[in-house]
Amino acid sequence: MGPSFDVIVVGSGASGVHAAYPLVQAGRQVAMIDVGHEDDRYRSLIPSASFMDIRRNDPHQHRYFLGDDLEGIPLGGVGAGPQITPPRQFVLRDGEALAPKLAPDFFPLESFAMGGLAGAWGAVSFPFLDSELHRCGLPAAEVQKHYQIVAQRIGVSGKAHDDLESVRGRLAAMQPALEVDHNARKMLGRYQARREAFQRAGVYLGQTLLAALSQPIGARQPNAYNDMDFWTNTGDSVYRPEVTLRELSQRPNFHYLRPFLVESFSENVSGQVQVSGRRIHGTATEIWTGRALIMAAGSLGTTRIVLRSLKKYDQRVPFTCNPHTYIPCIHYRALGQLHQERCHSLAQLTMVYDPTRDHNNLVQAQSYSYRSLMLFRLLQQAPLPYREGLRIMRALAPSFVIWVVQHDDVPDSAKYCVLRRGSDPASDRLEIGYRLSTESVRRQDECEKTIMRHIRKIGCYPIKRVHPGHGSSVHYGGQFPMTRDDKPLTTDPAGRLRGTKAVYIVDGSSLAYLPAKGPTLTLMANANRVGGNVLTDGMDSMRSSAS
Repeated sequence: MGPSFDVIVVGSGASGVHAAYPLVQAGRQVAMIDVGHEDDRYRSLIPSASFMDIRRNDPHQHRYFLGDDLEGIPLGGVGAGPQITPPRQFVLRDGEALAPKLAPDFFPLESFAMGGLAGAWGAVSFPFLDSELHRCGLPAAEVQKHYQIVAQRIGVSGKAHDDLESVRGRLAAMQPALEVDHNARKMLGRYQARREAFQRAGVYLGQTLLAALSQPIGARQPNAYNDMDFWTNTGDSVYRPEVTLRELSQRPNFHYLRPFLVESFSENVSGQVQVSGRRIHGTATEIWTGRALIMAAGSLGTTRIVLRSLKKYDQRVPFTCNPHTYIPCIHYRALGQLHQERCHSLAQLTMVYDPTRDHNNLVQAQSYSYRSLMLFRLLQQAPLPYREGLRIMRALAPSFVIWVVQHDDVPDSAKYCVLRRGSDPASDRLEIGYRLSTESVRRQDECEKTIMRHIRKIGCYPIKRVHPGHGSSVHYGGQFPMTRDDKPLTTDPAGRLRGTKAVYIVDGSSLAYLPAKGPTLTLMANANRVGGNVLTDGMDSMRSSAS
């Protein structure tokens, strides 16, 4: 039998570290079990300089821009997006080897990295509206309090009051907004001149809320405006879960255990939870014991572990995923201008479309200027010979804008996960079925056409729509939905998995609905809330251990 702890947390991603935070602060013995891959190749190579300085001066830039194995040159479709650059690809290491899947029409990503998929997220941090939280199954009043706690902890920059306020949810704990670039300034000015017409059409535009600093927090520094945010994280300006993990690791009552792959859990008659796993590249089983278990292995990872532990093979559970579309554009109002040197690479503006005018089923789009993602990534999408295409793209580069459109998603019978048994736990396969109804496809098409009409009105000419395939948004959820109804394979409002005494879920698998907004900020807030619930629920039993 292995060591015993008050609470065991599986996974070190955005949900896991914030679930652990209140427990560690309260003095509980907390173990976080993780595979914990890191970037051991590129991080030390990238200088703290601007994109243009690096392009002019660094003789080793090919190593991290293209990758030592040329892994930065995409040969297939767009997939999960160009933001997974070589220095970030450690986030996806061993994804298929450690988590086999059957998903012929779905393209999922899983992470076994320190910090999980949020090691490569775009930092967009919109809270959900109360109505969206209710549809997710979350207690809105409680989550709203934890939004403020987490936002203050991680640092969220943005405008406190703008036209997005009514459709983006409340967030009081914000730093001043980051500066926008030349494309965003022109587009925003064009919108403001026509805002009444836009709002009559249900379209709103404003600056994106970002988990990126405009003011220092502790040792973390404000954004350096180096236009290198997709390659490196100078001064830890952009929030990554490893920031919180480092902070927790300074406490003697926090134990980060890696590299271990958790495979199952069980509860014994004394109320303890036993967690089983194995060391990566090993076969011997490890056992850890805790008074409570928090599952934060990512939506797909948690699904695999829960279904295996409860012996629910071949049983369907619901599944949701935000559909999304890329719209590359030429911002013709910026043609002939030079790209400004000082800028960040993150989302500049957000457009929200409210098709029903009741704040239900919102559609959200983020705009990005493209320069630092490298022009060769667009060449395969261009209907031009490479040499001529490159010349044209160099001239157009300062006016390239990418809009990323996201839609909400609800469960239905054509979207599901099923765990299929293998010869041993390592060979179990998670089957994913995902098919949109004809009506959903039609509605999404209409909404995207409306958004395209309005981005034309602010000076952007859409070149095409790119559908990267189901699953490429990397926003998954819904397998064990949070509900007040006492049903098997659901989560109660406190975060506890029904049918268990002390197993809690804090990742996306507990969200009954996925709004079009990225879920990461909400997952962090809910995880902080559930961590507090675990502390309260187990206070008496944990007190003796802590003392």
